[in-house]
Amino acid sequence: MSFLHIQSSQQLTDETSHSLNSKLNFVQIQSIDLKPYKQKWRLLFTNVPSPKNLESIYYELQGQSIEDCESKEMILLQCILLNMRAPIDLKLNEQQWIHISELMPTHKSPFEWSQICHQFIHQSAYNNPWSESEDKQLLDIILHYQSMRKGNKWSKIARELNEQSLNKNIRTPKQCRERWGNKLDPSINRDEWTDIEDLHLLQLLLQHGRKWAELSIRLSPLTNNKKRTEFSLKHRFKKLISNSNSIDSRQIQGTKYSISSDWNNKEINKLLFKISQLEIQTKQREVENFYYHPLTKQIKLNNLTKIVIIKGRSKVELDLSILFNSTNSELNN
Repeated sequence: MSFLHIQSSQQLTDETSHSLNSKLNFVQIQSIDLKPYKQKWRLLFTNVPSPKNLESIYYELQGQSIEDCESKEMILLQCILLNMRAPIDLKLNEQQWIHISELMPTHKSPFEWSQICHQFIHQSAYNNPWSESEDKQLLDIILHYQSMRKGNKWSKIARELNEQSLNKNIRTPKQCRERWGNKLDPSINRDEWTDIEDLHLLQLLLQHGRKWAELSIRLSPLTNNKKRTEFSLKHRFKKLISNSNSIDSRQIQGTKYSISSDWNNKEINKLLFKISQLEIQTKQREVENFYYHPLTKQIKLNNLTKIVIIKGRSKVELDLSILFNSTNSELNN
């Protein structure tokens, strides 16, 4: 028997149109207005797949692992939800989750399907702050995965967290990844920004564009491999540019940097102007640091050991060898 229950709208009966009907009714899905779902869900298709494609997906999932067909599984799951006319907030009763579990060709518990489905909702639970217990549970799970060299499998980590947590909020894999990357990761760099770091950030932005995750990695060698979060990079960039009141109005010509196509001319001018300011500041800082280095034995004098000071008609000669010889003697003692 075909998995799909396909019939004309005139042939629909109360039994076949019921939300717990054991067959997926393609005609019923086609009649649903997708517009409200597109606004609230992350739908994986613009138009409902054809009956042939859905049936093909169903039988493919029976014979392949979830790693091979995860996107197809999500497409089929969304179609089942539409067929059930699931509410947009996905608040289904226990029997409905059981029904979904029975319909899906891949084996998961009703609770697992409920967690997966909540990933479809935009900003799911984002307005609910993380609790201390959630943070601790998430940190423990991630550190355990790392110690077992399992990597960060965010879908599995989120599933474990939701099973352990007493919080009613369903945390999505994306939320778990962002919480780790912006808050819990021990390698996060929380030190004050330096001019050198600011300069490198803007140079990298100019050349590579807004690739925040990549920029975080590229900047980490400057601070002993401690990483800036993506959020802190975005915030720092906005602050640096907003503080740049003057904009270089010259034509963009002869710059030593390659420039990403992410930027328009106005943004490029702002970046180049701020970079030039930071280059001057960092070079000046290097000069200041040079003059304040303590004298050491390695200092050598050339033949010009005298300095002449002229003030008005008077002239004073200072023998520098006396100063340096006395300094070196003190260092030797």
